[in-house]
Amino acid sequence: MCGMELKMSASYDATPEEVFAIVSDATFREQACEKTKALSYDVKVSQSGGDTIVRVQREMPSDDVPDIARKFVGQTLTVVQTETWHPANADGSRDADVKGEIANTPVTLKGSARIAASGSETVQSIDLDVKVAVPLIGKKIEPFVVGAIRSGLQKEHDLGRDWHNGTN
Repeated sequence: MCGMELKMSASYDATPEEVFAIVSDATFREQACEKTKALSYDVKVSQSGGDTIVRVQREMPSDDVPDIARKFVGQTLTVVQTETWHPANADGSRDADVKGEIANTPVTLKGSARIAASGSETVQSIDLDVKVAVPLIGKKIEPFVVGAIRSGLQKEHDLGRDWHNGTN
């Protein structure tokens, strides 16, 4: 894709099974949408063979979109993210294929996520390639998009820790 790379990780005082149970819980994902100030959202968690598919569609205000990109997005952004979590490996770790888009824009993301034990903790990591396919200005918009995704993921990780600790 050759866009802008986004790598993030968060550690939990939990097992890989416990972290997977959180990220594949529809109520958790709905609360994450609320925490990121989604105007509306639709969360679906389904099974396909041995895979768990988490699909989150959220409508977000475009207030913080830079002027250079505003003509592409309008008053709101519809963000669609799909994670296809594969069955647990022998050590309890899990891998997912991640893809997403901002509907009706030239913004796409593609990558992977992983949940794996690391010592006494579990690390949830994500590695994405974010692409804004607009000649001349795409590279100028990508840092904004990556920053917005990073902010949302951080809020989701914080909520995940609260969920695990029972403080949500």
